[in-house]
Amino acid sequence: MPTLTGGQAVVAGLRQAGVTALFGIPGVHNGGLYDALLDAPDIRVVITRHEQGAAFMADGYARASGRIACLATITGPGVTNAATGLGEAYAESSPLLHVATSLGPPSRPPDTGELHEIKDQSGVLRALVAHHQTVASVAEIPAAILRGVRAVSSDRPGPASIEIPLHLLTATAEVDVPPPLRIPPRAPDPQTVERAAELLAGARAPLIMLGSGAMDAGAEVEALAERLQAPVLTSNTGKGAFCDAHPLSLGCKNRRDDALFDFLRTRDAALVVGCRLGARATDDGRLPLPDTLIQIDRAARELGRARPVSLPIHADAAAALSEILEALPDAPPPDAPETLTAVRELRAHPQDALDDPRAAAILRELRQALPADGVLVNDMTMVSYRAAALFPVDAPRSYMFPIYFGTLGFSLPAAIGAQVACPQRPVLSLSGDGGFLFTAEELATAMREQLPVVAVVFNDSSYAAIDGNFRDNFGGRSVDVRLHNPDFAALGRAFGAAAETVDAPPALGRAVAHAFEQRRPTLIEYRLPPVG
Repeated sequence: MPTLTGGQAVVAGLRQAGVTALFGIPGVHNGGLYDALLDAPDIRVVITRHEQGAAFMADGYARASGRIACLATITGPGVTNAATGLGEAYAESSPLLHVATSLGPPSRPPDTGELHEIKDQSGVLRALVAHHQTVASVAEIPAAILRGVRAVSSDRPGPASIEIPLHLLTATAEVDVPPPLRIPPRAPDPQTVERAAELLAGARAPLIMLGSGAMDAGAEVEALAERLQAPVLTSNTGKGAFCDAHPLSLGCKNRRDDALFDFLRTRDAALVVGCRLGARATDDGRLPLPDTLIQIDRAARELGRARPVSLPIHADAAAALSEILEALPDAPPPDAPETLTAVRELRAHPQDALDDPRAAAILRELRQALPADGVLVNDMTMVSYRAAALFPVDAPRSYMFPIYFGTLGFSLPAAIGAQVACPQRPVLSLSGDGGFLFTAEELATAMREQLPVVAVVFNDSSYAAIDGNFRDNFGGRSVDVRLHNPDFAALGRAFGAAAETVDAPPALGRAVAHAFEQRRPTLIEYRLPPVG
């Protein structure tokens, strides 16, 4: 067995888990890890300007690629700075590996006034992540890393956090490094497959609904939808799992839509794939799904948790869908012209376009400017609220939106992470002026790494969504949400990025297209009329 430092044991564990990218900020409390990384050219180390940005980057990396990245933080403020990003990844079921140092050794009494001390760091992390472990020796570090990655790769995805007492990073021990991690897909129970095929074959008007758990099962979904002539609806996190241009696509469920709800009431069976059917996806349970409900999920605890199901199937999406398709009777697809007509009419006049024609015009231009394989990364901003319905996506892992945790500042760093994961794909970030300044410092990371992310900032000099909510709910009154902003184009140039300001959809489309041609970090300010 090799003799390794704790830092080298972390690197060994990352290698065996297939992790090749690490985001974070080196500090005195994780120097042993970064020293070991100097001898690991196979692991890309991205040094960020804030741990929250590093967490969002690891999240964006995972969503764009399906691979897990590592987030490394020091104890105390490193953990609390990253907490929002960990909460976002957990809420959106996005896997990442968090390696955090902690104070030690365990024999030392707590609350002694040490540097970077936090009262209950493990408690903070357990509240935020899907898997947590604190290691007690150098020898167990690689196995702990593989255990964490396995946990979030075979059950509900999310962050896995491994705490390592900082003195272990420079201590040495003989380490038995486990073999490389292999996680075969979870196969469904054959009896549930046969029963699912019976229910779907016997349905007069089936429906398929997809969440993020179906993101890598697009071919299987398309084959099953065409065999059943079943319309396909995606949740926000599932957008991209099914081609929006397909004639059976109902698009993305974003907000209550009475016409869509009326159509869903005509369905007599639903197959829900990789979707928790949570409050945001179902309008607090009001989404009208039929009583005959089949749910596929690789996390057993999610099956039937949100609402009763006729048939739970504990399996990976692609494996289950493939077997269900094979188990269906050998018959031609049913003739369903009325279904295709209804789907086409629903897609032809989306309510969001009627409610916000300005956003519709902007998103049309952006869709034309972003190549088909491009990635759109949204923030919590007014234009992005409409993107689920008005920005068609035909490829998986091409669309991100912080729909559940709903944090501001997600977009720019997540886009940077996506660009690290997919260097050849164009990546477009959309932010409002309020949210952009939560994490604007990560433009420095894009410049340092020479990542050609294109960031659009919609500037109306206000927290416009908050203003609208207040006025709707408090008799037309609102707090003063006007913002004092910098000259965003000048800010971009100060970082060394290309930058310009536009104020009309066609000019925005041209600016974005030009930025992709230039292949350099770019900030584009889109000026909107100020609120109030």
